Amino acid sequence: MAVRSRRLQALDVGFLAPRPGVMRRMGRLARQQPLGVFGLVVLATFVVLGIFGPSISPYDPRELRVGPPLSEPSWDHPMGTNSLGQDVLSRVIAGARISLIIASAAIFIGATMGSFLGILSGYYGRWVDYLVQRSGEAFAAFPGLILFFMLRTAFGPSVKTIIAAIAIAALFGGSRLLRSATIVERSKAYVESARAVGCSEHRIFIRHVIPNVLPLTVVLMSGALGAAILAESTLAFLGLGVEPGTPSWGIDMSGQNLSFSRLGYWWMVVFPGMAISLVVLAANLLGDSLRDIWDPRLRR
Repeated sequence: MAVRSRRLQALDVGFLAPRPGVMRRMGRLARQQPLGVFGLVVLATFVVLGIFGPSISPYDPRELRVGPPLSEPSWDHPMGTNSLGQDVLSRVIAGARISLIIASAAIFIGATMGSFLGILSGYYGRWVDYLVQRSGEAFAAFPGLILFFMLRTAFGPSVKTIIAAIAIAALFGGSRLLRSATIVERSKAYVESARAVGCSEHRIFIRHVIPNVLPLTVVLMSGALGAAILAESTLAFLGLGVEPGTPSWGIDMSGQNLSFSRLGYWWMVVFPGMAISLVVLAANLLGDSLRDIWDPRLRR
């Protein structure tokens, strides 16, 4: 009886133990996912620069001859100047805005809709699955650059055209992978148990299947964010993006800057390229960490 009494007291203490606070839980997650914290900090900095970049830049990113042309990195110009005498640091900071606007809008429109279509086709199957998958196969056979040229011809060169092209390219990017994951989820025992107790297919889809596929969706969207930034930079590098002179990482890596970099003026293309690489890496690291945190199968 004494042993049983001690066990009951221990259970009572366990039940009455207070739950750790929010800050304590966040600190524990930060210690478990240091790479995710790094990605979050980098992306948060990227967002701040995108919103307040032109205001906090040391110089006007469009102003000519704020310093000697082709000047090496110094205290006055930590990243040097380009061939027009523009401050490279100011242009790198201001260039985050155009990448943030285009990538965020394209992912919100394209990747979100594409993920939902993939989950929908994997769960309901039949004609829904046939329509979504055949549409994705037809789109995959169509070059994305040709699509951008068509949209550019129809609507003219603008930020909205770039957003539309990248969003359409991301629409079917991860739908097949999400379809496969949804097919696996709908065949599990908990879905059959939910059907056995009388749950409707709509309730099972919303309350059970989507939460279990959501971690994979987050990972795909984080990868799509990096791909959208790369796509915008590539179009700007080819002269098909925003207007010339606009602070953009892709523009700063092309044209005369690229030619001068081959003559030893490396800072004009290295620093914009580092900004692109760092943001893409941060997006992927944050997506992997969120998958580890949200996926019940990966929790400790």
